[in-house]
Amino acid sequence: MKYWLLYIYLMTKIDDILKYTKSLVGLKYTWWKSGSTTMNKHPFYVDTIPTKSYIRKNGICCSGLINIMRQKAGFNVPGSGIYKGGTYSWYKYLKKKNVLEKFDDTKNYPIGTLFLRKYRNVKDQGHVSVYFKKSKIDKKPLYGEIIHAYAEDDDGGVVGITSLGASHFYSKNGYYEYAILPKDWLLSE
Repeated sequence: MKYWLLYIYLMTKIDDILKYTKSLVGLKYTWWKSGSTTMNKHPFYVDTIPTKSYIRKNGICCSGLINIMRQKAGFNVPGSGIYKGGTYSWYKYLKKKNVLEKFDDTKNYPIGTLFLRKYRNVKDQGHVSVYFKKSKIDKKPLYGEIIHAYAEDDDGGVVGITSLGASHFYSKNGYYEYAILPKDWLLSE
């Protein structure tokens, strides 16, 4: 009985965090520029959760969105220094925890799973998104939806909900490299 209650508690916590994150849909995406030292504020938000009006004005990047989710869960954002909370810091943190699972486009991932493409350079900064909703028609994850902050062009983009398949196959050979279960990034230190 205890495990069942814990499961319900954790699923409710994930649902609450995703509900808040959905309230950010439509806010602007802002690129991180090399040499920027504003990671504690926009677009990364590693120390505090800003108001929606602040994000609307200053923007958010992909990892800024998951940094806010992590803080909503009551945990610190990984990393240190000026790269704290970026895709590179997330990759290093998750690798050290040994929770990086190779992305499998046929696996039935739970809601709240983090999908990651690691940082390579300023032109390929990597990306993160979160599994938001499973498809009612087909159980394949690619037909499900993700929530993420993403670029639409060189000037910026938006926080939005898109198909996992459209995001993953944005790149010819597939974009996401890793999947991280919610218990390993959102529900634990």
